[in-house]
Amino acid sequence: MIPLSLFDNTSAPALTSKDEVNGIQRQFEIVVNGENIPVRILFEPRFNNRVTVNKKGILLRVNEKQEKAEQRKSIDTLLKWAKNKLGDKPELLDSLPQRKYVNGEILQVGEQEFVISIHYHSAANSTAKLFRNNIVLSLAKGLTPESEANACSYLVAKCLCRFFQPLISERLHDFNHRFFKKQLGTVKMKYATSFWGHCSAQGNIVISIRLLFAPRSVVDYVLIHELAHLVHHNHSSRFWKLVETVMPSYENAEKHLKDHNYLYYL
Repeated sequence: MIPLSLFDNTSAPALTSKDEVNGIQRQFEIVVNGENIPVRILFEPRFNNRVTVNKKGILLRVNEKQEKAEQRKSIDTLLKWAKNKLGDKPELLDSLPQRKYVNGEILQVGEQEFVISIHYHSAANSTAKLFRNNIVLSLAKGLTPESEANACSYLVAKCLCRFFQPLISERLHDFNHRFFKKQLGTVKMKYATSFWGHCSAQGNIVISIRLLFAPRSVVDYVLIHELAHLVHHNHSSRFWKLVETVMPSYENAEKHLKDHNYLYYL
C-alpha cells in the first residue's frame, strides 16, 4: 500500500489528551518550532477530510462514518502535513480549502477535461450523471454551503471513478502482463485520502481517484508500486529493487507526491 505518510518521515508527536472518544483524541497540542499549537478534531457527516491552519491552531474535519482505522490514517496524514507546513511557513493561514464547483466550469483530471453542470431540484436527494465528458449534478435545494460542497465532491468523485476505473484496470493488467505476470484480482477506484493505492493479500488493488490529478508518470509509478506487492507484500529491499527495475526514476514520482499531495482534493 502507498499511504500518504510513506512520503513523510516526520514522527507523529506525543499527544496530550483533553477529550478522548473511542480512542481518538479530539483536543490536544503539538509543539512546532518551540511553540504549543492547539489541535481540534471535529467528526462530521462529511464526504472528505480537511485540515485548516490559522491563528487558532489546527482544525481537522473528519468523516464520522469512516472506519476507525481509516480515521486514524487520515488524522495522522493531515496532522503531519500541517505540522510540516507550519514549520516551513508559520504565517500559513487556510490550507486544503473545500473545492468550489461552478456551473459550466471545466475540471481537468490528468489529460481529461470534464464539464461540470449544476442544476437544483426539489427532491430530497442529490444525484449525478456522467454523459461522455459531462458531469451533470442535480442538487437538492436548500442545502447549506458546506453540505452542497460535500455533495458535489462526493458525486463528482463517483462519476470520475466510474469513468477512469476501466482505464486504470486496463493499464494495471498491461503492466502486470509485461513486468510481473502474477495473478491480479479485482481493480477498484475510490476517493481515498489516506492512501494513493492499496494491494490486498488476495491481489485486489484499490486506487484513489485523487491520484488521477497527478502527471501520467506519477500515476504509473503508483500502479507499478501496487503490482510489485503481488510479488513482495512488504516494503523490503527486494520490493524496492523490483520497483526500481521496472521504473528506475520512481523516486522522482515519490517526491512529486510528497510535494503536491495536499493539492489533489475534490
